[in-house]
Amino acid sequence: MLDLLRALLRADSVFALRDATMAAFQALGFAHAYFVSPLVQDRSEGRYMSNVGFPAEWESAYRETLHTHDPLPDIALRLGTAFRWGDLPSDIQLQPAEADYLKSLGQWGMANGIGVPAYGSAARVGFVGLGGPLEADGVEKADLDIVRIAAEASYLRYCELIVAESGDIPRLSSRELDVLHWMAQGKSNAAIARQLELSPETVDTYVRRIFQKLNVSDRTSAVVKGVTRGIVIASEPAIDRAIEARQPKDPKP
Repeated sequence: MLDLLRALLRADSVFALRDATMAAFQALGFAHAYFVSPLVQDRSEGRYMSNVGFPAEWESAYRETLHTHDPLPDIALRLGTAFRWGDLPSDIQLQPAEADYLKSLGQWGMANGIGVPAYGSAARVGFVGLGGPLEADGVEKADLDIVRIAAEASYLRYCELIVAESGDIPRLSSRELDVLHWMAQGKSNAAIARQLELSPETVDTYVRRIFQKLNVSDRTSAVVKGVTRGIVIASEPAIDRAIEARQPKDPKP
């Protein structure tokens, strides 16, 4: 296993990393995996998904609409460790669409699997989902600690590779960083102006400068590039709200 992990950490391209990662997962008893990164505020935007081995029909449906109902990445962030998604902790509260999504996984042979939160360089956050157990009881018997080590090592190397391939990190001024931070939390320009005690026109100017420096033309692309390059962390408040929404409600007196 150590040799497989070394090969994973030494992968010199994203394609080589995919092969090395799947070799490690197969050694741990799993043939399929999907990857989501970066985890940003809005599930409908900015998340890149890569699938290896799970059904093409599921992948197509996931890319079209189901990604907006997948609670597993947010659950992974809440738990902070590997977990079996067919046997979630009792205190996890799901929205109806999320519960329906998890129930629907059975039709693709994905009723159970292992989810892992992944933390890369510069505060990047992703998710790894494993399935296709090579043995009937593979999910139940899996060593979650070793699975987590392999998944996190893979994501860390992925972050290293995309930074190397994307060139130098653009330099933003401290005020531009402030504006991008609040953009990443889903704030409008008007709300950012109030938060930073600036005029709306000044914030508009900073936003245009951010677009120019990041070579993008819209807010979503700016936030995604900022997150993937480690310039800003997105969605912490949104994640907190999602976690809070899943908590059991206190009974009324």
